[in-house]
Amino acid sequence: MSRTALKTAELHASLAELKRAGSPVDLSVAPKPDDRETVEIEQVGGIHDSAIFELPDGHVAVRADIAVTNQTTRAIDVIDIELRTPWVGSLWDWLKPQRIRFQGRAKPDSSFEVYQFPGKNGLQLPYEDVINHVLLGRRRLPGRCQVQGWLLGIGRRMPAELRHGQWLDLSLVLIGSDHREYPSTIRLWTERLDPRPKMVTPRTSLFEQDALPPREVARTAVRTA
Repeated sequence: MSRTALKTAELHASLAELKRAGSPVDLSVAPKPDDRETVEIEQVGGIHDSAIFELPDGHVAVRADIAVTNQTTRAIDVIDIELRTPWVGSLWDWLKPQRIRFQGRAKPDSSFEVYQFPGKNGLQLPYEDVINHVLLGRRRLPGRCQVQGWLLGIGRRMPAELRHGQWLDLSLVLIGSDHREYPSTIRLWTERLDPRPKMVTPRTSLFEQDALPPREVARTAVRTA
């Protein structure tokens, strides 16, 4: 049993004990895990590699370096992936690959596929390093198989309350064609863009606005006989 499943089992046992003692608890927040896991989701890579980050247009994006393992001998049809967050409107558009063609070449083999976030100098990752196309679009996860790579997505506006450098523990859920959910907790680092400097227009005083240039003042002060 993985560390995530073990923690879930411990939490379920604690909540069940509180419920037996008469406390109003919701066991659905920590469902009892199966005796044998079917799908295991693990976070891999460096501690700051996986992150929630801000795009230039203010939207929130996610990059998660994960390994998904089907522990069973049967294939599992994945129909959706959800990254559940505490803020409202946490729907995600999972990135699709883009085909890049070499300049000045018209041959079909003179192109390649990449994943790229929008914006000038947006993060770009090689096709083979990303698993969006492996897990999404009603893909089948073969039995006794592991896929590893980046899961990339874009959400709505980045919540104002998220602070740069903040750690977030979020639930990543794979949903099978039988509507069975395979959840795991991943820890993401928060990256905000530096705030853009505001343009400040120098303010002039009323005296400066009403005063005439020195030459004009001198000219009006001279009277002819």
